[in-house]
Amino acid sequence: MNIQELKQQSKIHFIGLGGIGMSALAFILRKWKIPVQGSDLTENYLTPKLREAGATYFVGHDAKNISDDVSLIVETSIIKKTNPEIIEAHKRNIPVITRANLLALIMREYKGVTIAGTHGKTSTTGIVALMLEIAGLDPTVINGGVIHYFGSNSKVGKGKYLVAESDESDASFVDLPSFIGAVTNIEPEHLEFAGYAGSFEKQKVCFEKYINQIPDEGLCVLCLDSPEVVKIYDKLKSQKKNLVTYSVEKSADLVAKNIMMDSGGIGFDVSFKDGREIKNIRMPVYGKHNASNALVAVAIADFLGVSEEKIRQALASFNGVKRRFTKVGEFNGAAIIDDYGHHPTEIKTTLAAARALASKHKVICVFEPHKYSRVRDLFNEFCAAFADADYVIVSDIYSAGQAPIEGVTQDALIDGIKKTGHKNVIKLDSDKNLAHIIKPLISSGDIIFATGAGKVTYWAAALAEQLGKLLTIKTGH
Repeated sequence: MNIQELKQQSKIHFIGLGGIGMSALAFILRKWKIPVQGSDLTENYLTPKLREAGATYFVGHDAKNISDDVSLIVETSIIKKTNPEIIEAHKRNIPVITRANLLALIMREYKGVTIAGTHGKTSTTGIVALMLEIAGLDPTVINGGVIHYFGSNSKVGKGKYLVAESDESDASFVDLPSFIGAVTNIEPEHLEFAGYAGSFEKQKVCFEKYINQIPDEGLCVLCLDSPEVVKIYDKLKSQKKNLVTYSVEKSADLVAKNIMMDSGGIGFDVSFKDGREIKNIRMPVYGKHNASNALVAVAIADFLGVSEEKIRQALASFNGVKRRFTKVGEFNGAAIIDDYGHHPTEIKTTLAAARALASKHKVICVFEPHKYSRVRDLFNEFCAAFADADYVIVSDIYSAGQAPIEGVTQDALIDGIKKTGHKNVIKLDSDKNLAHIIKPLISSGDIIFATGAGKVTYWAAALAEQLGKLLTIKTGH
């Protein structure tokens, strides 16, 4: 299928339409006036926007959802062959492609800019997209999170570049046609994917292939603060001359120096290996990791000839991505932060930012573990990830459709965190009890940091109101 054939489809059905990645593609297709519909198990904050864009949204998977005018079906890698809509598609000989297939098809019409890595992809993609936007290049954007500046996880531009977050969860990022690429870091993740078969070595091979497939006239930006990225860089640097490195910790082609943080965000200088400097950059986001993410955008901007003025303007305009250290409420002077972090490195990194921001006040972490397999594979790393939190409130494990694994439980994780020396670890039996647990712990200046990829985002959004109701009940007003 080519892009012309795609645009001639009578209707495209998405199985899992409410997903952040699937919805981004659906928005793009609607901009092109292609009829779109889809299903998901529940509605979410994207559902109204999809309906406003003209997409039909079904709650629940059912063969009846596949209307007679559906000519193509898009699925994610987690959809099972027993899904009733997949069965109906095969029965009626309707072609089925994956989300990755569709993304690759769309990208062939552009010069692709893809961001790969275990952590930081969504924020980095957002910064790069905004950099190209401010530079006047009018990119098309497909991201795994809502970019606040655009108010969406996607954007259709008239320029020749398409900026996309690439997904290593099913190794599909290897097949994306990338003219410019980046790898933020490489750590074990998604090893339950059949193609990885539990092997981190197989996953690392995929990252190497991703770097290798970027053409010589393009650019690949690599983070030297990740040991596994360094290994691949050392292996490829003599044969690939389009590799540019960055770091916040060591010598590289681009280095962020003099990183500081205050209530208004972060500031830093960028030093190039050739002696150039961009001093006193400001960004209204938090954490040393965002200075690192920004270096990817600076490297790409430099490659594309973007001026220092535009680089400064773009970074100063980036006000974050939804669910990436996003303030969603406040109660009695304590900020409530929602974050998507569900890997121990992500949690450790963002908790460090919360710790620095809270200063001498408390950081109270609400953690919803995600997937039994992830907790099993990274158990020790999870246990050691909460050192910067004064209190850790641990919920039950969000299964994400996985069957329980013996010994991988909420209680085991709590015990493991305590064994690292953490004294304040609290079991959350039900999200209904969260406000009751938190209320006596907080005071003005504290940060309540809710993190995970499951339902914790909804708990964070409702927390301020729930705390307020407790106060009302207590005072009798």
